[in-house]
This record gives sequence, C-alpha cells and structure tokens, in this order.
Amino acid sequence: MKQRDRKPEVYVSVDVETDGPIPGPHSMLSLGAAAYVRPKKLLGTFETNLHTLEGAEGHPETMKWWETQPEAWAACREQLEAPDVAMRRFARWLEAHSEHGRVVFVAYPAGFDFTFVYWYLTHFNGRSAFS
Repeated sequence: MKQRDRKPEVYVSVDVETDGPIPGPHSMLSLGAAAYVRPKKLLGTFETNLHTLEGAEGHPETMKWWETQPEAWAACREQLEAPDVAMRRFARWLEAHSEHGRVVFVAYPAGFDFTFVYWYLTHFNGRSAFS
C-alpha cells in the first residue's frame, strides 16, 4: 500500500487506574481517553469509573498505595458504571473516531494500560477496537 493510500492515524491517549497489576484477578477502576489527529487536533474525550470485577480483589501492595491517595481513590469510586456497559460504550466511542482514520493506542506505560484495556474490551465487547 502506498503511503498516500494509508488512512491517517487517530491517536488515542489512554490512562487507567487499577487495584492490582493484572486484569481478571484485579480490576480496572477508571479509564480516561483522548482522541487526536494531526496536527494536535482533539477529536473528543472519554471517561468512566467502573465497578470492580465480580470475585476480584485489590492487590495488597496496590491497595497500600491507594491508602496514600485518598482524594484520587474517592474520585475513581464516584458514579460507577458496570464494566460491560462501560466497555461497550468505549468501543462505540472508538469506532466513531475510526471514521477519521486508523485508531492507535497510546499510553505510558503502554504495556500496563494496554493489558487492562485490551482484556476488558475483549472480555466485555468481544474484540478490541484498536489497530
């Protein structure tokens, strides 16, 4: 495919808060995202706070850290949404931005955030909407 035939990229900057190091045994507590196209044009933002997964528990070390962040903990425990509802809504938000180009995941640290987002999207939505 020639360079000029490629769809432009939509960069989706993502940040998650969690109660442990891996999804499944631990939960994603909140998800925030901002979609951009070049040159630095914001297309939109997404945010949600999620109920914890059934049967999951906070990791002791992570929960010890959360004890030092009471305001952040309180903020990510407000207006909770069921994970299945939140992830379907997030997938629709991502798909709406795919009309502008190929949706690309961006985060730091990317491996950590992507692990949670990918797991939640595939578990609750059946697939990931990222390229």
